[in-house]
Amino acid sequence: MNHKKIRIAKLLANYNYGSRREIESLIKEKKIILNNKVVLTPVTFADENDIIFIKEKKAILKKSTQILKLYKPKEIICSKNKQDNRKIIYEILKPEYKNFIFAGRLDFKSEGLLILTNDSKLTRNLEMPKNKFYRKYEVRVYGDLNLNDLKKKSEGVKIKQINYKPFNFKIKSKIKKNTTIEIILSEGKKNEIREIFKSLNLQVNKLKRLSFGPFKLHNMKPGEIKRASNIEIKNYENHIRI
Repeated sequence: MNHKKIRIAKLLANYNYGSRREIESLIKEKKIILNNKVVLTPVTFADENDIIFIKEKKAILKKSTQILKLYKPKEIICSKNKQDNRKIIYEILKPEYKNFIFAGRLDFKSEGLLILTNDSKLTRNLEMPKNKFYRKYEVRVYGDLNLNDLKKKSEGVKIKQINYKPFNFKIKSKIKKNTTIEIILSEGKKNEIREIFKSLNLQVNKLKRLSFGPFKLHNMKPGEIKRASNIEIKNYENHIRI
């Protein structure tokens, strides 16, 4: 099979050996060898047929796609790099998953399903709005809920100059001023659910993602990680083909 040669940093990033910036830093440190020669510039091209060593370890440029489901606990940051003293998801993962990337970021206070994979194409497919992978959440809000106002917001709304697409919802329970709502988004912009309920003068006390496209949280527990089932993977592949 013929492979098109691309910049070595992009090639290695595609195989989850670090970000392009990290790879370029290793090049500056002369820690990457291509076909027995030290790589001296990022403007170096390679493909899967080349022999590459990174810090004296041979890079494996053949892979089978792996898809993992992580129940992200609350108060964990979805980030590759430390920002402060708060934990990031890679601190609760086994070292073998350190080069996996995630699809569908959850904020610090949110919990639930996070997809991890070694295939950057898969994360792009999941996140691109045109593919219509719906996300389902369970939200608990506090305050005086006006159902008509929520219905109006669910038809599509503009908040702080940001347009949010229509969404579906159903009330699961209501105890005094605490209401649990199931909500399904078609896009999932940054802080979308929190902004919508904030505009209704409601405080979000719990936000948990239950599913992302065909991938389901089911009865997983915080911090638990599982491989996606064959049925989930098949449903994903069938959806992409449509």
